Amino acid sequence: MDEPLRPQKSRITIYDEPVICRFCSRDVFIPYEVFVNVEQPGVNRRHVSYIAICHHCGQAKHFGDPSHYDNEKDNYIWALNQYLISIRSYKIKIIFYVGKKGNGKIKNFTNKLIQDFGIEKENINISNLKGLAELQIKISNLNEIENIRADIMNSARRLYITIKDLTIK
Repeated sequence: MDEPLRPQKSRITIYDEPVICRFCSRDVFIPYEVFVNVEQPGVNRRHVSYIAICHHCGQAKHFGDPSHYDNEKDNYIWALNQYLISIRSYKIKIIFYVGKKGNGKIKNFTNKLIQDFGIEKENINISNLKGLAELQIKISNLNEIENIRADIMNSARRLYITIKDLTIK
């Protein structure tokens, strides 16, 4: 990589090995450049290193750029790579049990999902079948599928909703 890391949500590799958070074992970070005065104060010799903040837990990871020139092969070896994570669109289908008070559960769950994911009401389709409800949702999000799935399951658990099927595409 011939430019500094951008402070955007990304995956970072050093010699094609992913940088992993030691606290939560995730690999999505927001990197920041840090300039360090490597000699006595006032000499103005600076060294660049990086601090990456884990997007999941907030743990900081310090690392440098080990890229170097290889005299034997007569080329520069780039060790540090950044893969930006972009916003993805997902289609989510949730089928859940509603029981006798179906409309209240559907409304509460839908409102919770709108609040958690910032979903527009026109991106939600609701079907109420016998004892079951089906939500079809379209969202655009930076989160990975496993995080979206966990957030939906946690919201359902807090509202005492049992999910029969959850599909994310």
